[in-house]
Amino acid sequence: MPPRKRKPVYSILSALIILGATAGLAYSLATMDYEWSFGFLGEYFWHSGVIETDGYGNEYQGRGGPGLLLQGLWGTLRISFFSICLGIVWGVALGLILTLREPVSAFTARLVVDLFRNTPVLVQLYVAYFVVGTAFGIEAEAAGILTLGLFCGAYIAELTRVQLEVFDKGQLDAARSLGFSLWQTASHVVIPQVVRRMLPALVNQLVSLVKDSSLVSVISLMELTKAGLNIVSLTFRSFETWFVIAAMYFVINQALSTFGRKLERRLAKGEEVTHG
Repeated sequence: MPPRKRKPVYSILSALIILGATAGLAYSLATMDYEWSFGFLGEYFWHSGVIETDGYGNEYQGRGGPGLLLQGLWGTLRISFFSICLGIVWGVALGLILTLREPVSAFTARLVVDLFRNTPVLVQLYVAYFVVGTAFGIEAEAAGILTLGLFCGAYIAELTRVQLEVFDKGQLDAARSLGFSLWQTASHVVIPQVVRRMLPALVNQLVSLVKDSSLVSVISLMELTKAGLNIVSLTFRSFETWFVIAAMYFVINQALSTFGRKLERRLAKGEEVTHG
């Protein structure tokens, strides 16, 4: 069957929308009574060194190193990575428990999922740091990772539950009849199909988690948003700073989305080869 030809009207409409949005942004920037300058941000990516004073009052050039923006970038990547790992493990475990017929475990898991899904993550962060963290001596970064991981895991639990409940149980019977063990059935039959089906929604949730990591700035964790706040307080140049911060978040999430799409296509090709 030959592929259908795309109607040019959709391409024209898309081009008009992009041009209109670009023109609107350009007009907004041009009409602002503001002198743009991004050069000062170079020192906040990598500072060349500061003037320091030794014990005898002599001044000398200190060592250079990563500036606030790179420090914030590393903080965002570190917090997001550990939160994603925790969210996936916690979410899959909760999703499995939600599919059990044991009422107490399923009810407890449902209560936990609803608690994290139906309350703002900012409120959860405050509770985790100022209440739970104070009581148990949890540091700010651990509280931030724990909050984001549990919050993300609640959504992953629902994704896992849905995919397991709609899974074709006939495939389990077929695997059992072929002599597959429980681990072989899970690794060769269930997991590949469940992961492939939930991957788009999972990537979207992980992208949201990276953006939500900006909230940990309220507990003074050094990440991109906190770095931006510090730079603005020092330079009073908020427009350039937040444009660059937004671009850095975009690059991170674009890389994550691209990886997810490539993995999705690879799994789809593997499925076609298997069925072929």
